[in-house]
Amino acid sequence: MSARLIHDLTVKLDYGVFVLQGDTEADVEAHVRLVDEATSGPGVASDGRSVVVVSPHQNNFAMSLRVEVWNTAAPDDLSEWEEAFEASLTIDSDGTLLYVSPTMSPHTCLVPAGRYAVRVVGRGFVSRGWPGSTRPGDHWRVQLWPSVDRVEPRRLKAWTEPIE
Repeated sequence: MSARLIHDLTVKLDYGVFVLQGDTEADVEAHVRLVDEATSGPGVASDGRSVVVVSPHQNNFAMSLRVEVWNTAAPDDLSEWEEAFEASLTIDSDGTLLYVSPTMSPHTCLVPAGRYAVRVVGRGFVSRGWPGSTRPGDHWRVQLWPSVDRVEPRRLKAWTEPIE
């Protein structure tokens, strides 16, 4: 079983958060509310149109991001990842998924319109906050598959910073 559509992107992360947006109309107030909810809660928040994810790293200006679209639920490989989240996301009829991080230019990729369950996973973290570089090497994957049910945003796995 494999993804029916894959986009490999290099994106920029700043301020330790990124947004996956299913429509091209930016709702700044909604994003601010979701960022507050994600940073004060489980590290993820969603209103169905956008998903906000909090990264352990403050920034990564050359972050690898893979977007996969599946016909059915993607296989569970959480043991291979350090951070993991689930939520719901609706992609509007124009089929554009936007990746946005504060102060950075957005990236887009085409995804068939519809309502999706979303799993976001990341690995390769070196520290919480400032990673010591603007290119710390962490990378992320977003998996989407059709879902008629709303998936409540939740953290599935949290990275634990090594103690030195």
